[in-house]
Amino acid sequence: MKKIIFTTTVFTLIVCGFSHAGIIKEVESDEKCSTTSVQITGITAVAAAGGNIVPANKVIDSTSCLGFVTYPDNDWGNNPKPNMGGLGDGLLNSEAVLKGQGQDKDSYYVPGDYFLTNDRDSMVNLDGIGEANDPGWIRLGGAETTSGGEWNFKYDSIGNYNLGSVIDMSFIDNGTWSLAVDPSAIEFVTKALGRPSVFDHLAFVMKGPNSGGNDDGSWAIYDFNFYDLIDDDKLNISFGDTTYKFEGTWDKDMFIKNNALSHMSVWAHDPPVAQDVPEPSTLAIFVLGIIGLVSRRFNKHL
Repeated sequence: MKKIIFTTTVFTLIVCGFSHAGIIKEVESDEKCSTTSVQITGITAVAAAGGNIVPANKVIDSTSCLGFVTYPDNDWGNNPKPNMGGLGDGLLNSEAVLKGQGQDKDSYYVPGDYFLTNDRDSMVNLDGIGEANDPGWIRLGGAETTSGGEWNFKYDSIGNYNLGSVIDMSFIDNGTWSLAVDPSAIEFVTKALGRPSVFDHLAFVMKGPNSGGNDDGSWAIYDFNFYDLIDDDKLNISFGDTTYKFEGTWDKDMFIKNNALSHMSVWAHDPPVAQDVPEPSTLAIFVLGIIGLVSRRFNKHL
């Protein structure tokens, strides 16, 4: 039922937002992306001394991926405003793009519930009317240029709150990445929202170079569904006021041409409320951390 409601809403959104004779389509994918292309290798507490809770000699693959997207050949929707997860606000929230010639341009979009496949996944209802049809994806930031082998990550804002004040993202040409949540994120959330929120997905959008080959402009999305990882890996993460640093790898050779990355962005999914899980402590990954960044009632505090 969720898929039917969502598809109908997207159709209404696109028809109302664009006047053209084209067709409404999902992005075209060759389905050749690999979940091993982006991985988590470490999760450690930021403030308290502690070891890596990811077992030794183990890496965590992304739980699913979409791509390589062959058309449209570039991603879009990288300037969501107010960036609260509303339908049509950003790439992962089904913002549409027109492609084609003349009056016959088609509208393309990424389904906002594409990665919401776990029984505990849900969309949100920002306006409080009818069914929950807002995908709930928040863009943390992105990078298009490098300096000294490191990508220049630019942080997004949720309303007037800049996420760069509570998270630190590092993306390196050598194929590694890290995302650290500052302990001050807890105070940040308390002042901004009045209560914590929970992000249950972390997604990377990776865009290849335009080089004139068969994979010209190809891009893909790699998602970590923490409900799936809780079920499958049962990571031992303590619940409470602990914030974490995530470390991982990305495949430098995922794009055939030039072995290069053109640009990337990082997104997180914010469900309406924390869902019941077998081991609630595992959701502390995204509670009062990265994660305590946004609430469905955020606009009441702006």
